[in-house]
Amino acid sequence: MKRSRTQFARLMALDRSIREGRYPNCLAFSREYEVSQKTVQRDIDFMRDMLGAPLVYDRVRKGFRYEDGNWFLPALSLSEGDVFAVLVAARALEQYRGTPVAGRLERVFAKLAALLPETLSIRPELMYSQFSFSSPPARPVSESVWVEVVRGLTTKKSVRIGYRSFDSRKATPRVLRPYHIANLSGDWYVFGGYPETPADIRQFAMARIQEAELTGDGFDVPAGFDPKTLLAGAFSRFAGGKPVVIRLLFDSEIADWAGEREWHPGQTLKKRRNGDIELAFRAAGLYEVSRWVLGWGRYARVLAPSELKTMVADEIRAMAERAG
Repeated sequence: MKRSRTQFARLMALDRSIREGRYPNCLAFSREYEVSQKTVQRDIDFMRDMLGAPLVYDRVRKGFRYEDGNWFLPALSLSEGDVFAVLVAARALEQYRGTPVAGRLERVFAKLAALLPETLSIRPELMYSQFSFSSPPARPVSESVWVEVVRGLTTKKSVRIGYRSFDSRKATPRVLRPYHIANLSGDWYVFGGYPETPADIRQFAMARIQEAELTGDGFDVPAGFDPKTLLAGAFSRFAGGKPVVIRLLFDSEIADWAGEREWHPGQTLKKRRNGDIELAFRAAGLYEVSRWVLGWGRYARVLAPSELKTMVADEIRAMAERAG
């Protein structure tokens, strides 16, 4: 009978055989599992050296036993439904391709699927062909930049970066204290402060960081910094600045369409007698909001704030002039 060749399955079988008092050895187990004796010896070495198993060889019984019966093999229990959910998540995260994180996903999920016995096996390649997700294209992040910034974040060390802002063609050297990393609308951003102004939270697109190097300067995250509060005021890709109340009016012709989705976690909807819908929420970054409002064309109107109303009106006039 052909057995599973995955190491995890063999380790589980070895552990079970030892606990049942069968004193398995390399020769007998290699024949049962159709692998080489060297493979079994590597499995035993792994259990002893990496997992701390109290394995001893009994010369009388010519097999292995546990010196301490209270030791247990660390196990990962996964059902078919568990792996199914994880594989769907992996497919969904393909929208973040171009980042170092996404590059490791398929290998991780292939390993998870290999943990299952054949009766519960799921073919990852079949999952990838049957589920699709689309999203705005994400800007690629350099792996070296990603590694250095994440190290700075986890070790609380400043990072020396070369950053090219949106309106500049050259990178400017800066020293950043990274406090938090977030994915907003498909793009990765790091939030932090400068050593001279640590409480002044700045937002940096990781795709615009051209180089990064960890420094030896440690730091403490400001006591008042709360990423949940910071991101609660985000709209699309911008989370900086002071949130203001946004009020928009959608025409009745698209009321169902505009009202069936959550555009912001803190939004409120109010339906008027004529069928129009008023949408309100608090958010920072009026530039992002204005671009979103313009996408609705004549079916959306800004009620507040006045600054947003002016931004949208100016853009409409400029578009009309360009269109002739």
